[in-house]
Amino acid sequence: MKKVIWVFAAMLSVLPITMAAETAFAQTAQAEQDAISKANDPSQMLPQEIEAQFKAVRSDPDPDALVRDAHYWVSNENAHYVWYPHIKDKGGVLAGVGTDQVYMLAAWSNASIVIPMDFDRMITNLHFAYGAAFMASENIEEFRTYWKKDNAAKMKAALEKYFPDKVDAAMKAWKIGCGEVTGRFNRIKRKYTVLGQFLKDKAAEDAKQYGANAKQFTEPLGTFITDEAQFKRIKTLWENHRVFPICGDLTGDMAMLDIAKALNHTGMKMTILYPSNAEHYFTYDAKYRRNIVNMPFADNSLVLRTRQMRSLGVAEVDDYHYNMQTGANFQLWMKTTNIPDQHKMLKKRSKTSTTGLSVLDYEPSPSEKLPVLAPMP
Repeated sequence: MKKVIWVFAAMLSVLPITMAAETAFAQTAQAEQDAISKANDPSQMLPQEIEAQFKAVRSDPDPDALVRDAHYWVSNENAHYVWYPHIKDKGGVLAGVGTDQVYMLAAWSNASIVIPMDFDRMITNLHFAYGAAFMASENIEEFRTYWKKDNAAKMKAALEKYFPDKVDAAMKAWKIGCGEVTGRFNRIKRKYTVLGQFLKDKAAEDAKQYGANAKQFTEPLGTFITDEAQFKRIKTLWENHRVFPICGDLTGDMAMLDIAKALNHTGMKMTILYPSNAEHYFTYDAKYRRNIVNMPFADNSLVLRTRQMRSLGVAEVDDYHYNMQTGANFQLWMKTTNIPDQHKMLKKRSKTSTTGLSVLDYEPSPSEKLPVLAPMP
């Protein structure tokens, strides 16, 4: 009897400790969930511990040479609107190659974190000029004044205020690229403020190319250059420390893996990965496969890519083919098949009702010999 009483007493003494441990675990789990929820709310300042993870992402070494030995200050893709219905208010983390189009996609998707990534360091530096201009401006009209060539002093002052350690590098990029940026903004404004009419007029000239899209996109479509609410979205992202320009190589050993590490450490997921047309210039080698397979994609994620190949079906004359694919499907291709490149993978695309837009939802059978993934560095 005494032994029973002793055991019962021992159990009672352990019970408070167990309950306390369970309570502490529950509180920790709730705190982590609250942090993730706050991190996914672009209207709030990004928590410092999460910001630190993304600021720790390393840049890859500069490439030996640039594509065509040129800096791509602006996008030459002209039909991003074909993606709009599929990414609208998707939220989450967006990483993308390029300049102005990254902000266009981020505003449409209402991204919570934006990672502009380019292996051209000059493009990365230009993003800091973007950031300074966004934060220094109250509206689109003021923002656009920062891209006029005779406003170098104004841009420099904004950079000194917001990015004092980036002034020289960002100003160098701005001085070379500001003219092209202004031209790009003019084209976006002319087109997207009358997008429905633009496509209708084009369809009258070329019904086969533009007819289907003219029926789908009948209204103007706001962008960060034409819609104050979307401009405010990007401005707020910068103000809330949610934009992280990275000099990174999709096939490199640092940036992509560090982004994955930051996402894993914070419990966040990649919602939109936009490699633009970069995949045109490399094969699906062991490093790229590793980088994609190790990326923590959200369940609703999309990989958005382009290919300038008319045989695939382009969205506009002399423009690109636009494709979308879930992160999970892309990972399946990368870890189970030896498909050598983007072009051959896109042969398995499915057409959509939108001209020039396809979806890659085909689930491939594994190759007899599984592909090699590069080891973690």
